[in-house]
Amino acid sequence: MTINSIGLTTLVLYLLATLHYLLFLVTKKDKIAIVGLYASRIGFLTNLLFIGTLIAKKGSVVLFTPKGVFSLLSISTISVFLYFSTKYKLHISGIFLTPWAALFSGIAVFSKGIPKDMFPVGVIGTTHIFSALTGYAAFMFSTIVSLLYLILDKQLKKKKFSIFYHKIPSLKLLENIIYNSITFGFTFITVSMFTGAIWSAKLFGTYWSWDPKQVLTLITWFIYAAILHLYISGKWNGKKLCYLSVVGTVLVMINFVGVNLIFKGVHSF
Repeated sequence: MTINSIGLTTLVLYLLATLHYLLFLVTKKDKIAIVGLYASRIGFLTNLLFIGTLIAKKGSVVLFTPKGVFSLLSISTISVFLYFSTKYKLHISGIFLTPWAALFSGIAVFSKGIPKDMFPVGVIGTTHIFSALTGYAAFMFSTIVSLLYLILDKQLKKKKFSIFYHKIPSLKLLENIIYNSITFGFTFITVSMFTGAIWSAKLFGTYWSWDPKQVLTLITWFIYAAILHLYISGKWNGKKLCYLSVVGTVLVMINFVGVNLIFKGVHSF
């Protein structure tokens, strides 16, 4: 099998998972959601094979390309989904996350593997990139669950229930999931920052170079540290936690895409 055929297989599996989760929402049959879950699991394996084959044939520098970054982002997204959906039986999250995994996988398949800069990646660099993208995926998941929380809260107050109502767990459980996913993402972003500093020292002789992405990542880290502190201290929970989660993810998206469109730095993404 070629690299692209493995990538296309992954894309098809993620699209198949998306289709089944949408059917699950309409039919309300758990068996259909389980098909989506298995398609996601097999897609995770082919996604992993795609990344491994890509690195084996083109070297770890391919992780500095859109093909490498989006393949990592797709597997990070599906990994976060599989972890939390399996742990909490939150099948409805598949409706929102598998389309993103499919989109990222599709971009990876049809992107070029030509790096912007030729930096040696190695174990430290790979850990830095993967942990950053996994953190982003976890924050995205926390926002999706936050939106589900706000939808359920509004429905309970108005006593007008949509198709989502019977598929969403209690508000308390959703709040717990949001907190755990933010903690999950915060842990990975912290690992990314430390490995990034070590990698920077190896490449440029300094742990900190005031690169725009470094600065915004540090700001993001402080914001999420504040969110966790406010929640643990009992000052901000419920809807306030949801709003903070959404704001944090918007900042993450700006960091992932917007910084590179406005400023020049060493990061490809």
